[in-house]
Amino acid sequence: MADYTVDITLPDWKLGDAWPSITFGPITVDGSTPAQTLARVRMQFRQRARVYTLDSATGDRDAPITISNAATWVATIAELTTFLPTAGKWEWDAEFYRTGVAAPWTLYKGVLTVHPQVTKPAA
Repeated sequence: MADYTVDITLPDWKLGDAWPSITFGPITVDGSTPAQTLARVRMQFRQRARVYTLDSATGDRDAPITISNAATWVATIAELTTFLPTAGKWEWDAEFYRTGVAAPWTLYKGVLTVHPQVTKPAA
């Protein structure tokens, strides 16, 4: 079976900076909005054994994903002031859950490059 997941290139990010908000949607699959409403969105970043998760189901104040329109599949990740803990390449994917369906659709994936902070020399 072919991998239907769309590979998205996110802009590089610098460790310690705020990460800007991202909006997914409206999402269509095979040219149409899915019949079921959007129930949950989970985005995971992985670097070796490290995993950083953003999830609309957890209600986490530090890493919120808000579904703003479940019928048209629109979700937003708010700006994050605390984000990934280390520099390097982080593989990521975004899973979307439909109401009444337990299995996710992994619709997006990619690699985020995180650059280290540049420290200023002591005066």
